[in-house]
Amino acid sequence: MKHDKEVKGTAVARELTGGQIIVDHLIREGVTHVFGIPGHGDTALMDAFVDRKEEINLLPAMHEQNASHMADGFYRASGKIAGVVTSIGPGATNTLTGIATAFADSLPQLVITGGVHTYMMGRGVLQELDRPHSDNFPRMAEPVVKRWFNPSHVEQVPNMMEQAFNAMLEGRKGPVLLNVPQDVQAEAVSVELADGSKRRTASRAFGDPEYIARAAALLLKSQRPVLLAGGGVIQAEATEELKAIAEFLGAPVTTSFMGKGSFPEDHELFACACGDLGSIPGNAMTRSADVLLSIGCRFSDRITSSYKQGITFDIPKTKLIQIDIDGFEIGKNYPVEVGIVGDAKAILGALHAELVRTGKPRNYREGAQFKELEALKVEWEEFLRPLRTANVQPMTASQVLVEARKALPRNTVVVTDSSNPQNQVFNEFPVYGPRQHITPGGMSGIGFALPAAIGAKLAKPDVPVCAIFGDGAFLQTGTELATAAMLGTPAIFLVINNGGWGAIRNLQLNMFGEDREIITNFKTPDGKSWMADIAGVAKSLGCEGERVVDAAEIGPAIKRAMESGKPYVIDAICAIERPYSNMHVTGWWDITVPAYLGDLRAKYVKGRGF
Repeated sequence: MKHDKEVKGTAVARELTGGQIIVDHLIREGVTHVFGIPGHGDTALMDAFVDRKEEINLLPAMHEQNASHMADGFYRASGKIAGVVTSIGPGATNTLTGIATAFADSLPQLVITGGVHTYMMGRGVLQELDRPHSDNFPRMAEPVVKRWFNPSHVEQVPNMMEQAFNAMLEGRKGPVLLNVPQDVQAEAVSVELADGSKRRTASRAFGDPEYIARAAALLLKSQRPVLLAGGGVIQAEATEELKAIAEFLGAPVTTSFMGKGSFPEDHELFACACGDLGSIPGNAMTRSADVLLSIGCRFSDRITSSYKQGITFDIPKTKLIQIDIDGFEIGKNYPVEVGIVGDAKAILGALHAELVRTGKPRNYREGAQFKELEALKVEWEEFLRPLRTANVQPMTASQVLVEARKALPRNTVVVTDSSNPQNQVFNEFPVYGPRQHITPGGMSGIGFALPAAIGAKLAKPDVPVCAIFGDGAFLQTGTELATAAMLGTPAIFLVINNGGWGAIRNLQLNMFGEDREIITNFKTPDGKSWMADIAGVAKSLGCEGERVVDAAEIGPAIKRAMESGKPYVIDAICAIERPYSNMHVTGWWDITVPAYLGDLRAKYVKGRGF
């Protein structure tokens, strides 16, 4: 496959179809990978790739949602936009969960769908959504895209492509939809294609210097500063600036799900995760901070212990400095002492310069906060030890993660999706650099990991990529292994197979009572436990696969996977029974308890944050 071909400058006027204009613009923007599924609604567009296949890769998917997830994983791993091309009707609607995942995490993605011929709109042609409006799919997508475009003439396509890239990349990034009628894909016009980079700025949004000075003064006066890094740090490529400020102030650093990887987790100032399933040191540091510097973080319920005061955060007792590219996020969930709108890299760079100009670096290793952090990290390791060393069969997920981390190289990209694997990797699988941890932080969709890992591996062919996810997730999107086999994508797929929806099962039993489990154990009609043969499915789809039942064999299995040079599934059989499947709860999460559960409901109401 060809990679990284990029065309700059203005092209000589020539006659091109709408499909050719789209493909040419993708190449000129440096897009190397497009994921899609052919259908009657996008055939003219797909044909335009045929004569340019040495310059851009059009790759298959088995489901349109997964095509979007692959493009998402590609961007998260590389910072480079990938495209999605689908047909009309269900081909388009199937993308919505993928688009929503990118939108929730503020990530760019160009989705191009086939549309109804302009001269047949409203007639209810095959796969048209014609009620209450003709060709109405863009209205379905509207809540989860920054902008959508629906050209009615081929002459509109060049300008719409330029605007699409502008919309994806300006300010808070996000996905864009281009819904292209079939006749617009096929009709031609004489067009001079301009350099799209001249239609947008590449500069960063610098924060207000007065507010940066106020933030610096507040941090220099603080006795217990803490830094909270969100996904905005990684998006802005601001990890070095974050580290410089942390070391200057001696401030412990914690992260959100999206911010994991923005700070090396073997650094002495790393405080581990915070939130409802955060860590002992993470929650202790944020709770006791006198000043909290938050960068590119939404303060979701998962990171804030559902806003319950004094569990993870104690704002406004803790003074909050909040930096975000989107002014709407400033003060949305907590009142701020100083709010700064702008790009994280630009602002952190200016803030560090102001700290150096007006203050002195701290000898933090002799301070009480740092010594407390060191002690809490030891306590946290002891807290994790029982499930990491349990002598049980089936093995624990914690044991799998410990052995996987030992076996995988330091620069491995780990990809997760929802439920226990996502939560445990957040806490128990350290990463050491940006774009090494990929997870759907906002939507937290089950089934994301496998296709996203394919996209990530295509983006980073020379870096190990390991997806870690559950059997429930595999049963949703596992057929995308067929794509991995066809493309020969040598990612590792490590499946925590416990024969059920383990995370929700534990919520049911722990919160509602021992007799309240329902449809979370996989069972046959006679009541016997059912478990998928995931390694067998992998082999049937052309991948390598093996089942592992002993934690000591996880490392050797990963070694075999890396040496194989093929897509490789490790089917790790893990415990679903408590306590061996329990999460490490250190905060609080607002899972509602029905009123008819009496005392349990009363306990829940008394404990919630609102």
